[in-house]
Amino acid sequence: MRKALQHLVVATAIALAGTAAATAGEVNLYTSNSEDSVAMVLDKVREEAPDITINVIAGSSGTLLRRIEAEKANNVADLFWSSGFSTLAEFSDLFEKYDSPQVDNLLPALQAKDDLWTGTNTHVMVLMINEDVLEGAAPETWQDIMNESWKGKVTMADPANSSSAYAQLYGIYTLYGEEGVRKLADVVSLQGSTSGAYRSVAQGEFAVGMTMEYAAQRYVAGGQNEIRLVYPSDGTFLSPEGLTLIKNAPHPDDARRVYDLLLSKDLQAGLVGLTFRRPSRADLDEALQSSGLPLMNDIRIIDIDQGKAAAERDMLLDLWTKARG
Repeated sequence: MRKALQHLVVATAIALAGTAAATAGEVNLYTSNSEDSVAMVLDKVREEAPDITINVIAGSSGTLLRRIEAEKANNVADLFWSSGFSTLAEFSDLFEKYDSPQVDNLLPALQAKDDLWTGTNTHVMVLMINEDVLEGAAPETWQDIMNESWKGKVTMADPANSSSAYAQLYGIYTLYGEEGVRKLADVVSLQGSTSGAYRSVAQGEFAVGMTMEYAAQRYVAGGQNEIRLVYPSDGTFLSPEGLTLIKNAPHPDDARRVYDLLLSKDLQAGLVGLTFRRPSRADLDEALQSSGLPLMNDIRIIDIDQGKAAAERDMLLDLWTKARG
C-alpha cells in the first residue's frame, strides 16, 4: 500500500504539472475518490495488469469534469472515476459508451445500460446520531426531524453546494412534496460543505445529521461508540456514482482494461472494507456484512429517477431558497 501511495503522489504531481499525456501502456485516471481508495486501485492494477501505469489526476468531481471539458480539443483523460449520475448527465458529451463484461454482475439500478457510464458504488442517505448529545428518543423517520422540536438539533450540508445534500433534499421532496421541503427548511441547520454535516455530529455540535452511510460508518468503525446510523423507516434514498470512458481517450484499450478492474469483485470487496462505500456489485453480501453495513434488501429504498432529479434541480433549489427565507 505504501508503494501505491508513493506512486499516487508522484503521478498526481506529474499530472498537475501539466505533463500528463500518457504513452503506450499508460492510462490517465481523473478521479475524485479518496487517496486510500485510489491507492488500492493502483495496487490492483499493478497486480492484474502490470504493463499498465496509471497517472492519477486528483481533484473534486466538478473541477475535474470542467478540466476534461476544457481539454477536449486535445484530450488527455482516459477515465473519469467517479461522480453522481445526475452530475455525469450534465457532461455526457464528453463520454464514450463502453459495455463492460462486468456490468451483468451489478445491481440493476447501477448498471446504467442506457447511459454512457457504469455505477461503481452508491451512497445511502442516513440519519447520523450522536447519543452523547441526544435528548430523548432518536428520530426514526425523515418526517420525525421535520417537527419543530428538532430545530437547532439537526444539520445537513447546503443542497446548493453538495450533491449528496441535494439527493437528500430531492428525496424529502419525493416523499413529502413542497410542504416537506418547507418543514425541513424551518428546522435544519446548514453546513458549508458535505463533510461539515458528519463532522459536526461526530464532534457533538449536533445530535442528528443528514449524511451518507459511508461517512457515518467510518466513525463507528473508528471506535466512536456514541455514533450510530438510522436508516429511516419511511424509506431512504440512493445516490449512485459512476465511472466513464472519456471520448477520444488517448489509450482506450488500456482504459477499458482498467475500467473492468474497477468493477471486479475483488477490488469492489476491498474498497467497501476500506471505505464503507457501498459497491455496485450484487455478489458482495459477505463483504458488506464484514464491513458492518446492512444488506440492501434489509433497507427500505425509495425509487428516485436520477434524470428527473437533475432536471428539477433549479426548481427545487429555488423552492428551498425561498423556504429558508
